[in-house]
Amino acid sequence: MESQGVPPNIVTFNTIMSIYVEQGKIDEVFKVFAGIEGRGLVPTAVTYSTVISAYKKAGDAFAALQFFTHLREMYNKGKLLGNSEDWEQEFVKFEKLTVRVCYMAMRRSLVGSENPVGEVLKVLLGMDEAGVKPDRSDYERLMWACTGEEHYTIAKELYQRIRECDGMIALSVCNHLIWLMGKAKKWWAALEIYEDLLDKGPKPNNLSYELIMSHFNILLNAAKKRGIWRWGVRLLDKMQEKGLQPGSREWNAVLLACSRAAETSAAVDIFKRMIDQGLTPDVVSYGALMSALEKGKLYDEALRVWEHMCKVGIKPNLHAYTILVSIYIGKGNHDRVDSVLRDMLSAKIEPTVVTFNAIISVCVRNNKGGAAFEWFHRMKMLNIEPNEITYQMLIEALVQDGKPRIAYEMYMKACNQGFELPAKSYDTVMEACQDYGSLIDLNTLGPRPVKKVEHIKIVNNFSNSYYVEDLPSSTKHFGGTSISSLYRYKIESNIITGREW
Repeated sequence: MESQGVPPNIVTFNTIMSIYVEQGKIDEVFKVFAGIEGRGLVPTAVTYSTVISAYKKAGDAFAALQFFTHLREMYNKGKLLGNSEDWEQEFVKFEKLTVRVCYMAMRRSLVGSENPVGEVLKVLLGMDEAGVKPDRSDYERLMWACTGEEHYTIAKELYQRIRECDGMIALSVCNHLIWLMGKAKKWWAALEIYEDLLDKGPKPNNLSYELIMSHFNILLNAAKKRGIWRWGVRLLDKMQEKGLQPGSREWNAVLLACSRAAETSAAVDIFKRMIDQGLTPDVVSYGALMSALEKGKLYDEALRVWEHMCKVGIKPNLHAYTILVSIYIGKGNHDRVDSVLRDMLSAKIEPTVVTFNAIISVCVRNNKGGAAFEWFHRMKMLNIEPNEITYQMLIEALVQDGKPRIAYEMYMKACNQGFELPAKSYDTVMEACQDYGSLIDLNTLGPRPVKKVEHIKIVNNFSNSYYVEDLPSSTKHFGGTSISSLYRYKIESNIITGREW
């Protein structure tokens, strides 16, 4: 053009820059832009938009923010030629385009970065410093991109920002966040989101209810496994307080926690509350109550529960029969145990190693080591193979009965079968043989086992880790309103504490 005497104008350079952006030749875009002023041309709004588009293509959010800040300073100092009202409208477009650049950069970080949390937080912080304000829809779109467990910190920050804007947020986004918190094992954080739906809106729907119920069940199951019945009761109370109706599954989890903890009175109270709520106890409910009564040696009361269960037409399962034989063993009525085992076979329910472990366990609990050894042989006669728990309890029973040599033989037999008995069984055999002066070469026991029992733990991402019995009395809050508050949280751990529910 220049060789033919036609000097290129700004439109020509804008077109060239746009072509380079489409081709992905970002360096060429900046070379052309740098040469515009050297030719005495004045950049237009299209020129600046094309430069920002180049940063978008390059995925460089920080450069786009820096360029936008530079443009704004030029505008404030009156260095941009043209009508100020026109430039004011253009700056709205510039800001939206810059937000889009940042959004694309953050999305790429969430999908493929080694440190997505750190990189996205840096971009958000950079936007704050540059005074670039995304719309609610921008935050919501980015929240949908948060799908990994490690994204929960970003999702919470975005949620907090949306709430601080105008308080309005799409229900589908909230449900997605509740799901994400559950995936990341941040159950209390998920419960707080649900509470916000109740207090601030939008009104939760069936999906919200199902998601939050699933989180409650995770916590109730943790309580059940550890026998932390008080926590289970508080969870049930919390559910009812927030309009959630616990079903049989939730009540049974607390009943089983009471059973595991041998809390007889608590189990009775929970059973009564369950009925008062209009729920019909099932075989699991009755079994848990019977187990709690049996562990409290309230055998007659446990038998009355069995009779009532049969009277209302609930068919006992293997677990219920196992508890029944434990009751009769506890009462010393071995004949009735044989009758129950026959009833099980008649009902086409085969006794298992769990059934005999329960029998042997009650014998040990009542210092009936001889009876425990007899039931061990009965189990072998029925071709039911003992497991690790069987040998642990049998060794304790034999030592109680003053038979250290047989306890030693059972320990060695278990080891030869490949079972890894705990250090407690090893110590029991060792101490018994020494106390009774048995002529046994204790070196044949081998080294003391180092197998450890692992505690079930729920970890708090925002405070120190704590065992599941340490139920937080309150929940709050994601922290301060600025992004810097996020750095107070430990980004690796689990559950939230804070605001009063």
